[in-house]
Amino acid sequence: MSKFLRKHLSKLLAATLAVGTMASVSAAALSQPVAVLSSNLNSSVGTVLTSDQITTAEQALAKAKAAAEAKAKAEAEAKAKAEAAAAEKAAYDKLLTDPLYARTVAYSSSLLASDTIKANATALGNFKLTFYCPCAVCNGVAGAKTASGTTPTEGRTIAVDTSIIPLGSRVYIEGYGVFIAEDTGGAIKNNKIDVLVSSHSRAYELGVQSANVYLLG
Repeated sequence: MSKFLRKHLSKLLAATLAVGTMASVSAAALSQPVAVLSSNLNSSVGTVLTSDQITTAEQALAKAKAAAEAKAKAEAEAKAKAEAAAAEKAAYDKLLTDPLYARTVAYSSSLLASDTIKANATALGNFKLTFYCPCAVCNGVAGAKTASGTTPTEGRTIAVDTSIIPLGSRVYIEGYGVFIAEDTGGAIKNNKIDVLVSSHSRAYELGVQSANVYLLG
């Protein structure tokens, strides 16, 4: 609170006391500005404020209070926004570093790309999705390793065109989640991704899909 406001607030309080005292003496005295307080109040505060000065002080106090409340609200909103942004960034960073374990591949609306993914990842566009398994029909040799030397794992392994997505890259397929580009294939060209699943029957069941793809990191 400013020195000016503190001065007028003290005068306002003193004036309130003086008006209460005058009311017990004469109702007519309330319509006139009170000239002087009691000797004790007068020595510490001085001349009592007029009604206009009291109104001005009240308005200044109300304005200062409103400004303080507005500032506190803005600071609280900014803090909440910063904390939310930090939480979203931490969640995005986990996509880049958390180990990927075997999981069942299936579309889920809960795996749509968040605003944080869209803001931080590289949007590669809409891709055609096909599905394959580790069998000899899909790979030529049953039980073969991926092009990057890893064991094919559902929920982690995808085959890509390396001119579009480098091997080892983490990829977010909207509606399906995070995968790692671990494999390649002769038919995998341009905007096409082959998603590994555990069995030939599941590959047929999932058929052909399409989804927006983001390169993480």
